[in-house]
Amino acid sequence: MACRIWLVGDDPQFAELLEGWLAPAGISCMRLGTVEAGVRLASGSLPVDRVIVDACSRGGSLDLLTPFKEAGVPVTLLVEAEDLLAVETGLHAGVSGLLVKPFDERALRAALALQPGGASVPAGGCFPFRTLEDVTGLSQLVAGLCPESEMVQIALSELMLNAVEHGNLGLGFVRKGELMSCGAWRNEVEHLLNLPENLERFAYLRVECRPREVRFLIRDQGDGFDPSPYLNLNPARSVEPHGRGIAIARMLAFPDLVFLDGGRCVEGVVRRHVSMEVAA
Repeated sequence: MACRIWLVGDDPQFAELLEGWLAPAGISCMRLGTVEAGVRLASGSLPVDRVIVDACSRGGSLDLLTPFKEAGVPVTLLVEAEDLLAVETGLHAGVSGLLVKPFDERALRAALALQPGGASVPAGGCFPFRTLEDVTGLSQLVAGLCPESEMVQIALSELMLNAVEHGNLGLGFVRKGELMSCGAWRNEVEHLLNLPENLERFAYLRVECRPREVRFLIRDQGDGFDPSPYLNLNPARSVEPHGRGIAIARMLAFPDLVFLDGGRCVEGVVRRHVSMEVAA
């Protein structure tokens, strides 16, 4: 993790909170207002390893993203839950990580651990996620980048939920069925999420905004699985209360769904209308 970070934004109290989270890890932070950061950026002197930019700041915080990228400084962008413009601007600028407010100290560390892509990597960035609430909020936000966003949101949430419960938490198909049959599924997931060994266990959603498509890639930290039995609706499992999420995701938004790395990673693509393309 970087040891020198600029906290760029116009909310000194929030920057102080972030500094308090990072200081115990030996990370040196400097709090800068948006205007001051722009002046330092223009000077060409950037004695810093990474920048955290608060998109909720007044002024032109988003205008700093591309210059930071061109200067070779990785950026973690903080956005509000409904600020789709900030998300799209950040993705186009190639920020390395994005966090949706509110977030906790663990999520911040996970975002800062993300490695920046090179110049040849398509415009995009990664969101760490861990909880059921993360799945709901994040899928709703990024689905707004796509046509038929409601369908994309449902499809994304199914795949992201799989990454949390089956991937990171290791909740198997049979066990989930048992929990759902007695109404205990959510309580058990929350219990597993709060176990010490799972508190730092994040999944990652990478979103790439390409000229004619939005590409989503979801990766978990599980042991992987064979997705082939779940790609299509199976009449033999029609009486089961679960097990249809992948097939639903394919039908609603991702017909060409691809699983990679032994099932730990899944990639889906949504075609965009020309009018929705991100301006260069």
